[in-house]
Amino acid sequence: MSIPDTEYLLDKGDRIVSVGGAWDSFAKENGAAKVFSGDVCGRSVWDYVTGDATRMWLEALFQLARLRRTEIERPYRCDSPDVKRFMRMRIAVEQGGLLRIGHEILATEKRPASVHIQYGSETTKNLRQRCSICGRIRGDGWQEPHPEDADISGILVVIYTVCKDCRVYPHSRNLS
Repeated sequence: MSIPDTEYLLDKGDRIVSVGGAWDSFAKENGAAKVFSGDVCGRSVWDYVTGDATRMWLEALFQLARLRRTEIERPYRCDSPDVKRFMRMRIAVEQGGLLRIGHEILATEKRPASVHIQYGSETTKNLRQRCSICGRIRGDGWQEPHPEDADISGILVVIYTVCKDCRVYPHSRNLS
């Protein structure tokens, strides 16, 4: 088993007990100053999950791991404007019902052009749906986001969901 790039430990109430690996350096590298280890420990993991569908998907995985007392593994994407990151999440049950969630970067791929994505609200105009798992945007079907999908300011405003392909269990979709 490989060592995760980042990981965190959740208590039975899904509060973050500790974080490890390259947590703080990953947060800094991605401009996420409000999620350094000192800021997240003691808080609910759900404070950091955007979109009801994404939360339900993760809750189901956490519950499955706890009920079966087995490790759950799922691929997903965690992209930046310039880089596609192909990731793997591992959820393992520890003593006392704690969950250890590890995230490993499997591969990266430079985008041909930057895509700046911002979370919007349900009332935002020109809002698009983005799958939290595969990173695709809903248009005429689900496709990779492109700069031309963005608004006049160059930002693609989205709400997060989980597409039908990614809801399928077991996860069999190739995220490339």
